[in-house]
Amino acid sequence: MRTFGTGTFSSDGAIDFLERFAERSPERRVAALEHMFLLVKEKPELLWREFLPDEVVAAAAIVAASLPGGRLFDVASDVRLTAPAPRLAGIALEALHLVAGPQGPWHQRWTNDTDAAEARDTIAALSQVLTLGGGAWDDPDITIWIEAADYGADGEVPEGTPPGIEHLASLLRVYNSAMGGGLGFALEVNEPFRVRRAINAMRYFGLAEPADLLEDALSRSLNGEPPDSWPSGIHDRLDGLLDDKWFMRAFKAKAAEVPTDFGRE
Repeated sequence: MRTFGTGTFSSDGAIDFLERFAERSPERRVAALEHMFLLVKEKPELLWREFLPDEVVAAAAIVAASLPGGRLFDVASDVRLTAPAPRLAGIALEALHLVAGPQGPWHQRWTNDTDAAEARDTIAALSQVLTLGGGAWDDPDITIWIEAADYGADGEVPEGTPPGIEHLASLLRVYNSAMGGGLGFALEVNEPFRVRRAINAMRYFGLAEPADLLEDALSRSLNGEPPDSWPSGIHDRLDGLLDDKWFMRAFKAKAAEVPTDFGRE
């Protein structure tokens, strides 16, 4: 009987992939990963024949492990990349979203809510590292983002945290939930006060339109309207407006505008 785990390397399919990957010489590993990601992107119909969702998730995690903030996905030395691979981050993220996006096949196997939530958290964390790793970010930006993401996952920020980091933590908590399981899931697992914090954070970062959409979604949720009854435009427009690159530009712009809000001189 096959074993399926909610971690990046905790299923039989992922373990089999790692064993095969370890047989490749270190200098050929980046090319092998790139080939897989391109295959997933260009020929998704080959899923289950040429590649499995578990394998794609594991491959993306190998890339993430080489990037800043990727310690969570560290792997054994016999499959580790010999150097950071930021050029693979973008295509790894695309492949990951195809197999493990909100409705992707990687999420269809979980038989209870706990496993489903853990799986979404895994993909959200992995997506975050790949998103950061694919950009031309200086180290202070990466440090701030990772710090805020950790606070967001914890649900609270330490007393005295600069306001910009506090806003970013509030936004990342809801944003990463939505990335991992969709807007409805984000509203389900985050209390209304946390969603309101995220809305305020969006306005702080100059993201007024997505803030209005999220506020509308929260209002509908509190009124008992299930997500599948909402106008499709809410989901589609919010997904488009929270494009990773746009969101990051808003963060960088605010950090440059008010550096003291982020603990900078």
